[in-house]
Amino acid sequence: MLKFRWQRILLGICLAVAILFGVITTTLNYKKDQIINDLVQELNADFVGQISLKDVQISPFANFPYISIDLKEVKVFQDKNSLKTPILDLKDLYVGFDLWTILSGKYNIKLLKLKDGYLHIVQDVNGNFNIAKALATKSETEVSSEALHLDLQKIEISDVEIDKLNEENNILIDVKISKAKSKLKLSDTQTSFTLDSKFLLTVIKGVDTTLIKNKQFEIDTKLKYSDVSQILNVDPSEIRLEDALFKMQGNMDFDNDMFLDLRFEGAKPNFDLFIAFAPKELVPVLKNYDNQGKVYFDCSIKGKSINGHNPKIDANFGCSEAYFANKINNKKLDKLQFKGHFTNGEARNASTSQFSILNFGARPEAGLFSGSLVVRNFDSPDIKLKLISDFQLDFLAKFLNLESLKNLKGSVKLTMNFRDIIDLEHPERSIEKLNESYFTELLVKDLSFSSPDYHLAVKDLDISTSVRGTEAKVDYFNLKIGKSDISVKGKISDLPAILHHTDKLVVTELVVNSKYLDIYELTNTGKKGVEPVNEQIENFRANLLFKSSAKSILESPNLPVGEFFIDDLYAKMKHYPHTLHDFEADVMIDKRDLRIIDFKGEIDKSDFHFAGKLFNYDLWFMDKPLGDTKIEFALDSRLLQLADLFSYGGENYVPKDYRYEELSKLNIHGFADLHFNNGLRSTDLYIDHIDAKMKVHPMRFENFSGRFHLEDHNLKVEKFSGKI
Repeated sequence: MLKFRWQRILLGICLAVAILFGVITTTLNYKKDQIINDLVQELNADFVGQISLKDVQISPFANFPYISIDLKEVKVFQDKNSLKTPILDLKDLYVGFDLWTILSGKYNIKLLKLKDGYLHIVQDVNGNFNIAKALATKSETEVSSEALHLDLQKIEISDVEIDKLNEENNILIDVKISKAKSKLKLSDTQTSFTLDSKFLLTVIKGVDTTLIKNKQFEIDTKLKYSDVSQILNVDPSEIRLEDALFKMQGNMDFDNDMFLDLRFEGAKPNFDLFIAFAPKELVPVLKNYDNQGKVYFDCSIKGKSINGHNPKIDANFGCSEAYFANKINNKKLDKLQFKGHFTNGEARNASTSQFSILNFGARPEAGLFSGSLVVRNFDSPDIKLKLISDFQLDFLAKFLNLESLKNLKGSVKLTMNFRDIIDLEHPERSIEKLNESYFTELLVKDLSFSSPDYHLAVKDLDISTSVRGTEAKVDYFNLKIGKSDISVKGKISDLPAILHHTDKLVVTELVVNSKYLDIYELTNTGKKGVEPVNEQIENFRANLLFKSSAKSILESPNLPVGEFFIDDLYAKMKHYPHTLHDFEADVMIDKRDLRIIDFKGEIDKSDFHFAGKLFNYDLWFMDKPLGDTKIEFALDSRLLQLADLFSYGGENYVPKDYRYEELSKLNIHGFADLHFNNGLRSTDLYIDHIDAKMKVHPMRFENFSGRFHLEDHNLKVEKFSGKI
């Protein structure tokens, strides 16, 4: 009997709650359109921007215990004339009301929930925000719906992307919030709230992403805001960045130009603190290594942060007693240590910023590695780098899992003492500030490897180079690959000028020698459509000299601009069974024209001397050339033996009657016009004169001249005449 009575009581309570809930839902459903429409109309009448929504639905259980009104497809536009792209676009905006206050006729908003959408915020050069402009009121009015009150106790965000562009510094911050929850507690003088959020953060400056690219953040914090002092206090909180955990605490003074006093710190027995900042593409590679060490990070941000002020930033980081070990082969980089520091300096901007890594050291299985780096003034970076390294390349290949290089062996020793000042606005002036600031010595011994990208293995590579002041010197560069060998030595007069792409003249001298070059073996890659060159060269040598600027070579859209010399070129070939010797050349190239000042040499006993000009050669590099190219040429020779010139692979291409003919006192001068219209359309060849004397057929050609026109596979000869 007692049990039956309790069942009736519970049933009555449930029925009462159901009836009450039904009454409240019916009341809200009855008044929802009037409440929301009146509010939206009044806000649109007063706001500069425009608010729109598609539909209103009652969602009694979506955010229980609150009764929610679901505003469908809420949009906010910057002004009433720009209704194409909204600043705010939400699929759902839930407005939650207290269950009991509705019965009294008061609609206290206890909950706001934003779901599925985006918010585009733009801060102009004057510091004004587009969302603030859109929600700015035309006059001081009060919403007439007196029964509607804001008494927030909870805010939730789900799957909303917020991006903010600062037009002054062109920095874009993109936040993709998967979830965020905040609970509020209000009093007369203080607002307390918690924040539990998870989001992806990307920071872009200009067109380039920074180190913060799609980084996963999780923040769990408690904050207290005082209405009296206008100070926001951040209780000791946790920030998780990828797999790294940081601690944060401090405060913000809103009444004092947003004065920040924040501190971040982290300590881990591994490198998760640093891996968290690595690019996404590099993280899987770093995960292939076990790592341990005493790793720390400590950063403070203090000072005014708005209205032209920047806070002071000081960060210290580093590690000791650390190592990286390859999980696959247990190759270990041991005794890793360094101390790092960053500050934005006294002026709290890029000009006084400084970054340093000091006492960097590591020990591979065989060798050593140590160094330091200091960068001052990020506007015009002053870079100091010291580096000493000595290690075996087979260890490096295994430690880094280099699959593209097989059987890598050899040793590398590098000593560097480098100082450079980079003027970002005027890089050509950077060199003027240098004072013998480069010192580098590189020694590579017994380097050998093979690669799947090339069919021949590098058997032996030895290099000795040095940089002192601005001059770079190659003492030797000796390479053996397949059956071929090559040796190079030389110098560059001003290496920094090349690094900075300046207009300063740079002189490069190279001496190239080879005992044997198997061109067929080097070019026989086996790739389809690539025919090897069947030739072998013995005792090749050449002296090369280039006079140009780095900017002219590296930034020229066509050929490298400058003056180029070849001296004492010698080569003995197999299939072209002749010896090239005493070759010399002087060629000048500018952006559109080319001039061969002097090109001469001997092939066996034959000699030649050539000079010429090429105008508008830039047309040759266009996909659809349109215009004319003009060529002027002059050739003379004391003796030309035709057998020396036109035989290859045991076959002589000269007609039998003239195979052993010799031309003496040869002199040719002429012009050629090449006409382009989406390709070569026609050619005009003008011969001023041809003079020559033949030996086997004792004749002399004098004053031969004429015009030859070639177009559509037709040859036309005009006014061709001469004396025999």
